[in-house]
Amino acid sequence: MIKHIALFKFDKFKTSQEKEDYYNRIKEAFDGLDTRVPAIKFLQIGFDKLEAESSYDFVVNVVIENLESLPDYMNHPEHVKAAIVVRERMVDKKAIDYEF
Repeated sequence: MIKHIALFKFDKFKTSQEKEDYYNRIKEAFDGLDTRVPAIKFLQIGFDKLEAESSYDFVVNVVIENLESLPDYMNHPEHVKAAIVVRERMVDKKAIDYEF
């Protein structure tokens, strides 16, 4: 199994309502993605609560069968749609893919 974890930092929000609206759009984009993308065995997303200087704002935690399945996940049209929403405000991204 492969664990794919991606961390995203977004540009600053002008208001808390703007942040809430954007986060809701992300939640909607990822909701049920694990049922629409066959390569996904497990999907979890989360938003930072501490808002520390070193914190990232959003995390995607995905499990797929093997490395060969990673492109099936990354290039799936449903994942691409969700990624477009995330990239709208993304200023930095970190990712790791490891076997477990």
